[in-house]
Amino acid sequence: MSRLAIVSTEDCKSKSCGLECIKYCPVNLTGLKCIELDEKKIARINENLCRGSGLCVKKCPFNAIEIINLPKELDGEVTHRYGKNSFKLHRLPLPRKGQVLGLVGQNGTGKSTSVKVLSGEIKPNLGELDDVPEWDEIIKYYRGSSLQNYFKSIKENGIVVATKPQAVDLIPKVAKGVVSDLINSVDERGVAEDLKVEFSLEKVWDREISVLSGGELQRVAIAATLAKDADAYFIDEPTSYLDISERMNIAKRIRELAVDKFVIVVEHDLAILDYLSDLVQLYYGVSSAYGVVTQPMSVRDGINNFLEGYVPSENMRFRSEPLKFNRSELTDYVVDRRFPLITYGEMGKEYDTFSMKVRPGQLYPGDIVGIIGPNGIGKSTFVKLVAGVIEPSIIKEEIELKRKRIVEEEDEENDNIFPEEGEKLELVLSYKPQYLDTENESTVQEVLQNVNYKVVSSSFYKTELIGPLGLEKLMSHRISTLSGGELQRVGIATCLAKEADLYLIDEPSAFISAEDRLMVAKTIRRMIMHRRAAAFVIEHDLMLQSYISDRIVHFTGDPGVSGEASEPLSVKDGMNSFLKIQGVTFRRDQLSGRPRVNKLDSKLDKEQKSSGDYYLG
Repeated sequence: MSRLAIVSTEDCKSKSCGLECIKYCPVNLTGLKCIELDEKKIARINENLCRGSGLCVKKCPFNAIEIINLPKELDGEVTHRYGKNSFKLHRLPLPRKGQVLGLVGQNGTGKSTSVKVLSGEIKPNLGELDDVPEWDEIIKYYRGSSLQNYFKSIKENGIVVATKPQAVDLIPKVAKGVVSDLINSVDERGVAEDLKVEFSLEKVWDREISVLSGGELQRVAIAATLAKDADAYFIDEPTSYLDISERMNIAKRIRELAVDKFVIVVEHDLAILDYLSDLVQLYYGVSSAYGVVTQPMSVRDGINNFLEGYVPSENMRFRSEPLKFNRSELTDYVVDRRFPLITYGEMGKEYDTFSMKVRPGQLYPGDIVGIIGPNGIGKSTFVKLVAGVIEPSIIKEEIELKRKRIVEEEDEENDNIFPEEGEKLELVLSYKPQYLDTENESTVQEVLQNVNYKVVSSSFYKTELIGPLGLEKLMSHRISTLSGGELQRVGIATCLAKEADLYLIDEPSAFISAEDRLMVAKTIRRMIMHRRAAAFVIEHDLMLQSYISDRIVHFTGDPGVSGEASEPLSVKDGMNSFLKIQGVTFRRDQLSGRPRVNKLDSKLDKEQKSSGDYYLG
C-alpha cells in the first residue's frame, strides 16, 4: 500500500486552528517532519513518511485532511499530479481514429483532466513535481501504446485539437458579440450555414451571446467546435440543457466526425453515451483525490460494469453496491391516492408570441410527476401556473390545495388534515431553477440555513439530505468556488430544505455524474414522501426520468409558438407518446434493467415501431 494525503486548500485554516495536526502527528514527535506548512501557510504532508495513523485527520477541526490508502502498483501508473497532497490521475484514455470513445465515471475522478492532457492544454508530469519530465521522456514512458505516437504528434504540433468545454454557462463571460460572428470566426470547414440549420440556430443567429439560454449556449458551443478543422475532437458533456431530440441530433453529428478523426466524449446520460459510443472507458477513485482509467471496453459491457461497480478484467470493485435503474427499489415509497393534495383545472396562458394550454389534473401526497417535452414549449411556465406564481390568461377551475401539509406523522383519519369550510389554504412552492447563481459569496452552510435553520443541526437532515448529496465537506465552501456538479447538488438541497406543498425541480441532473444521479433521485423521493408533498421534475435524461417519476406530463406543440400539457399519464403511456413523436425507441437491458436507445433502423427499432411500443418499461 502507498498513501495519498489530500489537504484541501479551501478548508485548511492554519491561522485559526492551533495547528493540531502538527502537534499530534506521531512522526513529527520523533523529530522527523511529516507535516509542515508551505509558503501559503497550508499544511503539507510528506507521503513517504506518513504512517497512516489518521491522527491529523481526527485533530483537524475543519476536515481539511484526508489520508487514502492506494494499491502500490498504481504508483508506477501516474499520469499527472497537480501538486503536493493534491489530485492525481492514473493512466489515460486511448483514443482511436474512426471510433467514438465515451468516458464515464464519478465527478472529480479525472475525466476533464484527461481531456486537458490529450488536448495538449496540460503537459503530463507523470507525478514528478520537482523534476518535471520533458516531452521525450513522456513519449518514452508511453512507448508500446497508441499514446506514444499521439504525444509525439502533440510535441511536433502535428495534431490540431478542438475542445467543447463543460461549463457552457460561462461562455458569455469570454465570448462577446452575436452568434453568427462567433461561428463564422471559427468556421474552418466552411460548414457554418449547414450547422445553423442542423442545430436549429436560425432564431438566435443574430442574437447576442449574453442573452442565450443554457440549451442555446450548448448548441452554439457544439456548433463552434464542429466548425473547426481538427484532427481530434474532445467534447465534454454535450447534452446538458438539451431535450431528447436535440441530444439525439447532437449524437448523430458527433458520430459523423469519427470517420477519420479522434473523437472523445465525456457524458453522464448513459442512454446517449450508449447510442453514440463505439468503445467506453471507465473512471473510478475518490472524488478530488485520485482517479484511475480502465482499459477500453465494449459499450454494453463498459456501462454495465460501471453500474455494477466492478471491473472483471482488473478484478477491481470500486463501489460496494451496484446501481440499478429499477423502480422496484422504490416500492417502499407508495403514493397515497385516496385523497388529492392539489387539484388544478383546465387553463391557459397567452403571451405576444407564445401561448399554452393545460389539461386538468391532480397531485397526491408523495406524488412525483415528470415533465417531458422539447425546450421552449412551456414546461417551466406550466409549473408556475399550477403553483400560482404567474396568473393564467384563461382559467376554468381554481387551483386548490386540498390538504394541509403534514411533516410530522399524524393520524390520517384526523379531520384537521383537511381545510375547514371556507378556509383558503396558501400553496407553498419551493423552486430549483435551471440556472444557479455562480457568483454568490455566501458559504453553503449559510445558504442552507437561510432556507431552513434546522438543516445543519438536525440529524434527520444530515442523514436524509446533507449526507446523501455529499455536502458535508462543502459546508464551509463559498458558492462561487463550487464546480458545476457541486453547485447543482447544493441547489437541490436548498430546494428540498424548504418546507413546501409543491416542489419544482428543473433539470436536477445537469453536471451530475451518472453515479450521483441515482442518489439524487432517491433523495428527492425520500424528502417528498417525508413531507407528504408533491413534485414536478423537469428532466431530459429519460433514464433518470423513468426511474424517479410516478406519472408523466407530456408537452406537445410547436416550440417557441405554442404548447399543450397533457393530464398526468402513466410513465409508460407518457414515455411512449413522447418517443413516438421523436421517432426513437427504447428497450430494457436484460442484465442491468436500464433503458437503452435502439440504433436507428436496427431490427429492434423497426419491430418496436411497427408494434407501437416505443418504450418498453
